[in-house]
Amino acid sequence: MIFALDVSGSMDEAQRRLAKQFFFFALQGIRRQYARVETAFLAHAAQAWEFEEREFFQASSSGGTVSSCVFQLGRELMRSRYDPARTNVYFFYASDGENAAEDREPAAAALKGLAELTNYAGYVETGGVASFRPRETQLAEMFHELKGAGLPVGMSPLGSQDDVWRAIREFFKERQPDD
Repeated sequence: MIFALDVSGSMDEAQRRLAKQFFFFALQGIRRQYARVETAFLAHAAQAWEFEEREFFQASSSGGTVSSCVFQLGRELMRSRYDPARTNVYFFYASDGENAAEDREPAAAALKGLAELTNYAGYVETGGVASFRPRETQLAEMFHELKGAGLPVGMSPLGSQDDVWRAIREFFKERQPDD
């Protein structure tokens, strides 16, 4: 399981807290169900870093958002540690959906490459239900495009604690071949 968190300046403390709650409860559920789960914890703003679990849940930063860097780091981890041919790899990403305009194409390419190697890639977007947006965010558009292309991805908005539980149920429901 690879958990990735946007800690850029546009993610306020409440949004980071919701995202971390999602990661915490998802991880606890997985650990109860499976005896052996390997994890990696990534965070990013304009650069991506890997953290120990304890440090990840304390991570914060500032600055701009370049999501391609965390997707690339996730792929590097898969190449070096989690061979998709021998390992079930799940990637979960949380962000407010903001991304640098000039990073759209690199991020879309890196996310597509990552999603093609995973068993499932889930995306939670903070502020989703609670805030008005005239259109989808750049990252939501990317995940919808991948889902439309038949890749194993899913999305869920996080606006409140109730949304955390709904996202966990959605991402971890038993999938049928047509899902």
